[in-house]
Order: sequence, then structure tokens, then C-alpha cells
Amino acid sequence: MLAGLPLPPVPPDLAARALARGRRLRAHRRLRRRLGWLLALLAVAALTWTAAAQPWVPPPSRTTPPVEGW
Repeated sequence: MLAGLPLPPVPPDLAARALARGRRLRAHRRLRRRLGWLLALLAVAALTWTAAAQPWVPPPSRTTPPVEGW
């Protein structure tokens, strides 16, 4: 059935456009991967700092509390 039909015209620069699009997709994928690793590294650094600094612990008092009941 399809053997008798003429082939559709193909643009002469189709291969060059496909190659350019593939390069762009690969560059975007590489950029997203690098940004993801950077974000993961920053998250690990933030969690490490939080665990080491313990900001939830109140600072030590600089004076002694008043003595009552003597």
C-alpha cells in the first residue's frame, strides 16, 4: 500500500539541526547534574555545621543565679 507513495521531502539541514539540538540537550543535562551535586554538597555542609555548632543549645550563662533560701 505504501510502496507506491512518494517519499516526503526532507530538509537538507536536518542532520545539522538534530546534532545541534542533541548538543544543547546534553549541555543542559550536564548543567542540571552539576547543580544537583552542588545543592547536595551544600545541604551536607549545612547539616554538618548544624550538628557541630548545635544552635539549639542555649548559650552558657555568664553570671551565677541568685542564691535564695539561705
